[in-house]
This record gives sequence, structure tokens and C-alpha cells, in this order.
Amino acid sequence: MTKASAPDIRLDSLTDLVECVPVLVGFHPRESMVLVAVEDGRVVLTARSDLPPEGVGSVVPQLDAVWRRLPRATIVAMAFSESLVLAWLSLADIDEALPCDRERVLVHVDRERWYDAPDADGVRYDAVGSAHLAHAAFSGRIVRASRDELRTLVEARRAPADLLPALERLTARKLRSRDLLVEARALVRAHDSGTGVVEFDLDQATLLSIATHDLGFLDATIGSMTRENAPGRLGLWLHVVRESVPRAAGPAIVAAGLAAWLAGEGALATVCLEALGGIRAPAAWSGVLEQINADAAHPDEWEVRRDGVVAERLGVA
Repeated sequence: MTKASAPDIRLDSLTDLVECVPVLVGFHPRESMVLVAVEDGRVVLTARSDLPPEGVGSVVPQLDAVWRRLPRATIVAMAFSESLVLAWLSLADIDEALPCDRERVLVHVDRERWYDAPDADGVRYDAVGSAHLAHAAFSGRIVRASRDELRTLVEARRAPADLLPALERLTARKLRSRDLLVEARALVRAHDSGTGVVEFDLDQATLLSIATHDLGFLDATIGSMTRENAPGRLGLWLHVVRESVPRAAGPAIVAAGLAAWLAGEGALATVCLEALGGIRAPAAWSGVLEQINADAAHPDEWEVRRDGVVAERLGVA
């Protein structure tokens, strides 16, 4: 499931909302169920899940947190699929699972039209050139062509042999662990302030990757994230991930996922969570990432979630 903050865009019709979905989730969904919760005329939450194969499973378990968290919201359920049968089977599951008194709108969307009934003629919409996509582009909000593009951002691309020269250079400097962590903190601070490099070289990225395996450094770095510095931190940690070997990238992936969530990049946060499969990662912070995804949590809850980890570390009940 993905969570994304809605940009400040006026929506006057269901066609507007359909055209705006890629902006809300960060990419053009395919074979997806997208729920948009609307309350007092505003989009308050957007969530997405893969459609299950025809006749197998349901999207309801992945999405019911949306209507549980927002009991007053109207739920607009949109099945993006080339299969009319699969779309309406999945929409029927959503319809049945929603409380009977909950306002809902059910829509099937293919690449050219949206339909409010299985036998409807459909209404044309602009899938790639709408004013909403143009507005997002001018605002600097990236809308990717597919979810696969998000996955490539979270791929650790280095082999151990690639990192050997950087490790040898770090070893030659004879840094004590404390000095290495001091240098890593300085890199993060410089990046936050804008006085550091936009992207680190391999030696710096390797140093940061090593530092993330120190729990104190990771706690402090993740704990100091805010909604204001999250976009910059996201770029920092994604770069470190890409310059890492897969088995060592876990802590940086977790940091990137939490930064993505705080920055309103919910789809990317979910992709980070998926990328952790089989990779060792710090249990407390990966647990937070997993829980906010399951709860469809809003970034406003960050301090509570963060302080819970800190209290656990200190043994505070």
C-alpha cells in the first residue's frame, strides 16, 4: 500500500480525479486498486495496492486501514486494469467490505476511459497529457511512468569487488570507529545545510554505508529527520543504497523509506519496504516502516512513531 500527500490541485469532476491519480501516487498505475479518501471536499489520503490475479485473493486486507482511519471520508475506489472482469471483481470486494453507511464511488479505469458501471460506455480522460500532470511537473513533483522506475531507485548496484578500493582507502586512513562516525555525521549535516556535495563520491558513500551499521549513528540520523529535511535526506540515502552491495544496504534502505514517507513519497516508501526482503535491517526502524505502511499513517505521526523507538531503546514503559 502506498501513501502520498495530495498536491494543491483543484478537482472539479471525477475525470479530474482520475487524471490526478498519477500525481497522487507518484507513478502511472497499472493493474492497481487506488483508493482516494475525500473528506470535506479535500483529498486526505491516497492508497494503492496491486490487483490480485483473476480469481485469486483480494485487495481488501491491504486497504481496509484506509476506511478504518477515516470513518467520515467518502471512498473513491478506482481499479486501473485492462480487464473489465478483474476490475469489477475487485471493486465488488471493496464495495462489500465497506461499512454499509459509507459513501463510496466505484470506478474502472483503462488507458483511455473510466467507467462507473460494467456496462457503461465510459468517459474519455487524458492519461498522459492532463493539466494536472503539467502542474505537477512545473511544481517539481516527479511522476514516473511505472512502479518499476521506483524499484530501480532502491537497487544496491555494487559488487564487493567494486567497493574494495574504497575500503582500502578508508583502511589506509586508520580511522577509529569514533572518527568515522564523526565524519559521517558531518557529511549528513553538510548535506542538510546545502554546503555539501549533492551526491557523494564512492568513498563518502561507502563511509556512510558503514556508519549506518552503528545503531547509535542510525538512531540519531533517522531521529533527526523532519518533514522539512526529508526530501534531501531521501536523495542522500538513495544514493548510498545505490553505491552499496545488496547485503549491506539494509539500514540505508530503511532510512530512505522513512525519508520517503516523510516527504510524501508513499509509493517509494513501500518500494523500500519491499526491497528489504531477505536483507538484514535494523528491526526497530524497519518495524516502524512496516507499521506506517500497514496503518496508512500520515507523516504528522512521525514524532510519536520515532519517540516510541527511542523509549524502547531507553527501556521506558
